[in-house]
Amino acid sequence: MLDPYKVREDFPSIAGDYIFMNNADSTGIPIPVLEKILAYYNEVKSRPGSESTPSHRALELYMEARDTIFKHLGVAEDNIVFSSSNFQSLTVILQSIGLKNNDIFLVSSNAQGKAVNLIKEYVTMNKGRIEYFDFGTEGFEEKLKTIIKKGVKAAFINHVCGATGTIIPLEKVIPILKDKGIITILDTTYSIQRMRLNLQKMMVDYAYFKSGNMFSIEGTSVLYFSDDRANSIKKTQGYLLIKRGEEEKHIDTVALAAAIRYLDSLGFEDVLNHERTLVDEITSIAGEDGISFYQSASKDYKTGVFSITMNNLPSNLLQIILEDQFHIIAESGNFDSPLLLQKTGGRSALRLSPTIFNTIEEARKVGEKLAEIRESWREKTVEKKASEEEQPPE
Repeated sequence: MLDPYKVREDFPSIAGDYIFMNNADSTGIPIPVLEKILAYYNEVKSRPGSESTPSHRALELYMEARDTIFKHLGVAEDNIVFSSSNFQSLTVILQSIGLKNNDIFLVSSNAQGKAVNLIKEYVTMNKGRIEYFDFGTEGFEEKLKTIIKKGVKAAFINHVCGATGTIIPLEKVIPILKDKGIITILDTTYSIQRMRLNLQKMMVDYAYFKSGNMFSIEGTSVLYFSDDRANSIKKTQGYLLIKRGEEEKHIDTVALAAAIRYLDSLGFEDVLNHERTLVDEITSIAGEDGISFYQSASKDYKTGVFSITMNNLPSNLLQIILEDQFHIIAESGNFDSPLLLQKTGGRSALRLSPTIFNTIEEARKVGEKLAEIRESWREKTVEKKASEEEQPPE
């Protein structure tokens, strides 16, 4: 079982009175990862590629790190390339697909706006069509089978929603798509740090994530492609450009491998279960009329990311109250999520994302303070309404 008190020792940046509940996109880098980066610099003082002894050692450490990443993802070296960003990874993937006139590009409804905009641009340029699909609804399988009869070429799936933390059941989705030869693209940005993913066994054609989402340093996006798609992607101009600069990412690669080993030592299943326990603690205490939660209805498809709205209290004001009065750090916004905006009716939300160093006591306090704010705001709303009703007509 994961011990958050022990984990906290690895994150000196979170010391103090504050409770950090803003860990969805990225968070602190644990000491074991920082130590590995420092040791790399101190030991080799060079970069892989030249004929010097330090450079040879740098190459050994670099190749060792790559091997760690390949083994963790269950893939071969020829199926991975290291790009500069998720945007670059997705761009190269799109270049390799070969969409034709009137081909349909299926996009999961939980996809983030930046990815959707890039796909829209590509589909429009190739005179195709986009259709959105909610893979998380009950009984979606039959609806999906009906849609893919229309001429679907590719499907973009956001594995875990960055606003609601809901996991898409890939074990049900991918077989249906692959049975019809549909190209599958998986964004694992919010799943890679809390779930062990064997990309080859998952049977996806493409997948990507950024290093900063895995308790590592920013700067690298890991792009996977299956054997069936290798020739298509390697012919693109974007792939050739990435390969030329791949060794420039030696520090990022060493750091990512160290982060993988760190999470592996904690246990990915324990990480996810711990997050779920924290979320359940918060929502069970704060969950009454006046507050809405946006998360998975099923525990099996829930992670440690979820969003809330509270009565008529603006979410940015809720964020300020939590931080200034109770030292609880959260995030407000729409998180580039059209799905969240649809669910909230266009309102921004407050996103909470407890993680490996948060304790049950902290989760309990967050739930209690949310409940306290909810009741206080409700009383103010009632008082304001009564005052307005007492005002004499002009």
